[in-house]
Amino acid sequence: MEHVHEIYYEKPSVKIWKGRIDGEGEDFLRWHQQIELLDLRDFPEKLDDAYVILGFKSDEGVRRNLGRLGAIEGPDALREILANLPVHHTKKIVDAGNVVCLNKNLEEAQEYLSIAVAKIRSAGAFPIVIGGGHEVTYGHYKGLKRLSDKTLGVINFDAHFDLRATVNDAATSGTGFYQIAADVGRADFHYLALGIQEISNTKALFNQAKALGVEYILQSDLTSEYLLSNQIKLEHFLEKVDEVYLTIDLDAFVAAFAPGVSALAFQGIIPDYAFYKLLKFIYEHPKLVSMDIAELNPGYDIDHRTAKLAADLIFKKVSG
Repeated sequence: MEHVHEIYYEKPSVKIWKGRIDGEGEDFLRWHQQIELLDLRDFPEKLDDAYVILGFKSDEGVRRNLGRLGAIEGPDALREILANLPVHHTKKIVDAGNVVCLNKNLEEAQEYLSIAVAKIRSAGAFPIVIGGGHEVTYGHYKGLKRLSDKTLGVINFDAHFDLRATVNDAATSGTGFYQIAADVGRADFHYLALGIQEISNTKALFNQAKALGVEYILQSDLTSEYLLSNQIKLEHFLEKVDEVYLTIDLDAFVAAFAPGVSALAFQGIIPDYAFYKLLKFIYEHPKLVSMDIAELNPGYDIDHRTAKLAADLIFKKVSG
């Protein structure tokens, strides 16, 4: 298998994984005491059932999309929060370092991200990619498709469709799903967006979604009142695909919970009972093979609220 070019790769750093030590014995453990650091360039062929954290340090797609910069610092900021979480999981958790976007070469960085994701999946592990801008989607998806011809669906928690057309083949944080659709064709494009807001998408994007057969649930309908119907919609979507990849854009959440993002949402998803029930349903589904979290922008975060929300989303997956 191909390797990530060394100038686009940062090996995991033990300096980030530090935190409080409460006592001796397994019951006192925190993530920083148990995390395993593995260099992608010397990755094992077999790592079955492990969770592998991979950073994507890029906000070039955000810059091209005229968003506020800073998400390139997201992966390490999130690791600092993860480091102090208590251990409630039984499977191995690995940090595999970062794929880095250099000199605005986003397309090359996405290609190397795809190589890294494919390497993790080929070892039998579950990738948890942490961004970085939502340009992570295209590289992540390509990595999964490198290994399998199975029908792959994507579930996206997001305020935006991210279906904008590329200009001169230049990717942005808002073109990921357009690029996927262009690659696989209308018949093989399986995309469910949860949390879509009318205020965040033009009529043209809604028309594009309709033309491409995109399924979506508006943010206003992600409530307990519609929980059953939303679960049914999820079930029907999952029946159509062999595997599913979950991507969570933190700008989908209301600003009080997620102020540290590239494009702030004053309205948005409230991480409440209805949200976590849907998330749990996705997390526990056997077709889920990979996930990522995008748009953490530490420079705009307040009291690490956004990073802590992202950490909680990861914690619930690995500890479930």
